[in-house]
Amino acid sequence: MTSNAPAPLRAEAVRALRATLSRFGRGTLMLRRAALDDASRRGFADARALLDYHDLMLFVRAHPATPREYARAGGELARVAGALRAVAERGRAGERRALAQTGVAWSEVKACFGLPIARWLVVRHPGAARLDAIDDHPLPLAEAIAPALPPLQSDVAGGGSLDGDGIVAAFAGTGDRLAWLVRTFDALPASGAVRERLFEATGAWTTIALRGSSLSRTFLRGPAHAPFVVRRLEREVDLAAALLAPLPRATPPSPAKRAAIVDASRGTLAVLGRETDAMSTTTARDTELHRLGRGVSIALHAPAAGRRGALDAHVGFVLYRNGVPVAYGGGWPFAGGCRIGVNVFPAFRGGESAWLFAQVLRAYRQRFGVTRFVVEPSQYGEGSREGLVSGAFWFYWRLGFRPVVARIRALAEREAAMLADDPRHRAPIAVLRRFTASDLALDVVPGPAPPDPVVLAERASAWLAKRGRGDPARAEREAIAVAERLLGRAAPRAGAVHEAWRAWAPLLAQCDAIARWPDAARAGVAAVLAAKARDEFAYQRRLLGHTRLCAALRDLARG
Repeated sequence: MTSNAPAPLRAEAVRALRATLSRFGRGTLMLRRAALDDASRRGFADARALLDYHDLMLFVRAHPATPREYARAGGELARVAGALRAVAERGRAGERRALAQTGVAWSEVKACFGLPIARWLVVRHPGAARLDAIDDHPLPLAEAIAPALPPLQSDVAGGGSLDGDGIVAAFAGTGDRLAWLVRTFDALPASGAVRERLFEATGAWTTIALRGSSLSRTFLRGPAHAPFVVRRLEREVDLAAALLAPLPRATPPSPAKRAAIVDASRGTLAVLGRETDAMSTTTARDTELHRLGRGVSIALHAPAAGRRGALDAHVGFVLYRNGVPVAYGGGWPFAGGCRIGVNVFPAFRGGESAWLFAQVLRAYRQRFGVTRFVVEPSQYGEGSREGLVSGAFWFYWRLGFRPVVARIRALAEREAAMLADDPRHRAPIAVLRRFTASDLALDVVPGPAPPDPVVLAERASAWLAKRGRGDPARAEREAIAVAERLLGRAAPRAGAVHEAWRAWAPLLAQCDAIARWPDAARAGVAAVLAAKARDEFAYQRRLLGHTRLCAALRDLARG
């Protein structure tokens, strides 16, 4: 007998389906519906086709042409999850390997996470993660945890007969080994930052078994509202207009909802085996959510108090469209400048990547008063041939970013002119590699470049080395004393505000003009330091609003 079952989807058929579902507008709805009807009746020829179809349904969920498509994509993702489970439980070895590290339902993700993410997995997703192995490099586990162990266990661990894996097996008993490891590091008599460095140095490898959970890419969802229906893709971007569009005030969700946003953003990265300092250490209090339009929201995550940089801080973000994570990245705003990076997930590239990046710039421009954005070479191909040939440099060029090194800018302008004369022209790979010798900058507002926090840190370090003469504590005391005299007030003797004074004092001590500022301006500097200890968003606002201080920092950075 001849089977009437439709042929299973192959990877090339999924690519053709993506082309159909990437077209919007009048006359496309019937084609889209017919294509989805056909695909929904088919199975999958192999794991590659299954994974490609999975990501295509995420694309449709984020970019539905109708409310029915939005719902249908959700149903198809549930069907895909069933197929993924079948592969994970009964598939051939090669197919099971194809699921590894993808973050989809019923896959496993192995990574060397830091202590905050390991703790989060234990607390928020108990049983989902297991401890696989301890590298004992560059620091043996026995040395890292000795102060947290009972005395006799410490002797056993330090005796040399057990490696890290052996210590965990012997001491964790029948319980959750990852939970034991987290509790042990949390018991160390040290600051949180020191515990995290020790944990990282031991090389603890964790595997997340996603199964059918909401932690997988298949089902993980962030903040969502009524589904946004796409009429056409916004491929061309008027960046100047986008930056001027008012940024809606942060929506004021409850603490529980903000905590759920933190969970979604952490999960977005963790299921891909990634983490960032901002996402690892942020809290609900340090999180904001802004709606950007067209179904897109941006979750901004500042590091928790005590985990921020002394001057700037990595404010991370995740972009959600119809609740689906579509991109992540971060910026380092400081006194009008901001290093920025964005990673649009592969399932959503080639659509509205430029529009999404423009919305990120809009959010940072308006939330942190950024006048200059800087993109580092790692974002457009440094050390990556794939990044070079992808055209990432020209992506930023079309948005108005230009090399800050004059000779590299001149080279890029020559290549851009040749491309304008002949659209078929392609810059040689050697030329594209030369482009990575320079940062790219976008000046939103004409004027002097904002102070670079890296340069300021070097100025502070040089001052401390010169004044301390081998005694850093003496140099710090002198710096704080000078800062107290300039600001006309005493520094706190302990606590988070004291730490802000410690960080800033070597800079303030080099700004003699502060002594001649009005009392209100000097009080404003103290308010900036107090805000740094309390709230990164408030700190950035106060710093940018203190024009005298920003000008003094620019002068100091210029030397």
